[in-house]
Amino acid sequence: MSRRNDAVRVYDLAPYKQIFPYIMPKRCESLVYQNMVLDLTGTVEFIKRHKSPEGRSYRVFEVFLAALLRTITLRPELNRFVSHYQHWQRKDLSINFVVKEDYSDESPEHSMPLYFREDMNLNEIAEIINAAIEEQRKPASSNFTDKAILFFLKFPRPIIRLVVGTASLLDRHGKAPKALRDADGLHTSLFVSNMGSIGLGGGSPHHHLYEWGTTSVFVTMGVLKRSHYQEGGRLLRRDTMEVGFTVDERITDGFYFTKSIKLFQDLLANPEVLLSRAEIPPKPLSKREYKRSRKASAQTAPASGR
Repeated sequence: MSRRNDAVRVYDLAPYKQIFPYIMPKRCESLVYQNMVLDLTGTVEFIKRHKSPEGRSYRVFEVFLAALLRTITLRPELNRFVSHYQHWQRKDLSINFVVKEDYSDESPEHSMPLYFREDMNLNEIAEIINAAIEEQRKPASSNFTDKAILFFLKFPRPIIRLVVGTASLLDRHGKAPKALRDADGLHTSLFVSNMGSIGLGGGSPHHHLYEWGTTSVFVTMGVLKRSHYQEGGRLLRRDTMEVGFTVDERITDGFYFTKSIKLFQDLLANPEVLLSRAEIPPKPLSKREYKRSRKASAQTAPASGR
């Protein structure tokens, strides 16, 4: 299988990366967890100084997501997944998060994948996020995904298993339609869970990755905390948030991921960068381009001595 409707095959890989899917064929076998405390002081200061062109104040959540999307744009290996023992890079940049209609136990949750252009700036990203939150907080009866699930649950269990099995087979071979991928929200570049929005203290818990779908990065956000400290006789404040990352280690190496986290931190410290558009990195080599590159490298390599 060398074609999918949602991604392009990645050929230019180190040998050890190519063998990883055979050693660790499942995401649950290749999870890497990372917890860290991010300094969001620059983010909070930015929000106080800047408003959207419409005069609306930005939210920490919007700047946080915009910084994540910019990081994935500039570090495209984070936008990859492994399927059918092969590495793939998504054709789109997407994100998914869950919103409750209200903060009660009985309130339903809605999940909606959002799609972005790689060159979008903070204001464009914030507009899409706000529109999605308003849509997701509509009554459950108007949510298409909920209605579709309730419809299928009326069928006998063997029929449900058959439908889910067929959907899984289509997805594994990259033939699932976009509407089916959007229904579960587990085919996005990353999944973000804002645990701080419900006041969960004690840090940010790790979240597993799902075998279903193609999402290779899961991010959990903790509570935004403010602390004060003395420096040079001045009382200064520091805004921090504990964040948890869960990554499928097969998509990239630790050095690449560490540099990506550093870029993410820099963007949160200096969010003004997000007001402009990013320079888009080149796309992965096609199979023909990869073969040409290998051939050119072999021809230019120095001959070994005798």
